[in-house]
Amino acid sequence: MGTDAYREGIFQAWQGELWGKAFFERLAVATDDSDEQAKWQVLAELEEVTGNRIAPLVADTTHPPLASSHRSLDSALELYEALPWREAMERMMGILDPAIERFRDLLAQAPAAERDAVQILVDHEIALKLFAEREIAGDGVSSLDPVRAVINRAR
Repeated sequence: MGTDAYREGIFQAWQGELWGKAFFERLAVATDDSDEQAKWQVLAELEEVTGNRIAPLVADTTHPPLASSHRSLDSALELYEALPWREAMERMMGILDPAIERFRDLLAQAPAAERDAVQILVDHEIALKLFAEREIAGDGVSSLDPVRAVINRAR
């Protein structure tokens, strides 16, 4: 991956964090279940702090700001809102491994000065996966522990 591809990957990751924050915030608003609502809110916070950590890496990028991909966001929300909690977690699991791999590739290319921020990017995706795995296994009590740990490190 060349420097241009790395920069584009970081920019896309940053856009993904903005999208993820909006997605989880809207899921929190859409549910009547207070436990699920609280969990979606913590996931939105994870996306926000991760995005904030990598934002300086895209500060000089000339791409237009994210138009929040309203169509894809609305489609994803419609799908997730209709799913029972466990199925939503299973669906989430299906997209996490490719993202982890993509972010690990970015980490391998990151300049030394950017490694800490890109490591947070990798770790936040792993924390999401651990969260979903624990939720699927029925461990709703400690499922957010890995997520909160990354939030604390990212601040």
